[in-house]
Amino acid sequence: MQHIDPVQNEIEESFESIDQDGNHCIEFAEFSGLMRKIDRTHSASALRARFDAIDTNHDGRVTLQEFREWCAPG
Repeated sequence: MQHIDPVQNEIEESFESIDQDGNHCIEFAEFSGLMRKIDRTHSASALRARFDAIDTNHDGRVTLQEFREWCAPG
């Protein structure tokens, strides 16, 4: 029987809910849409800086692995 880590499961579920088009990555539009729902005071440049910090390979998309690393560093 495989042990399921509840934290990793929650991270994956969060990722999937942000990935609205289901292409297995989060684009800036998906990320900024979510962040603006949470807090409308973010400027476009602040959102871009935060997204770029998560997108560690700088390909314009956040993968599940990058999202995991951002959610649970170390």
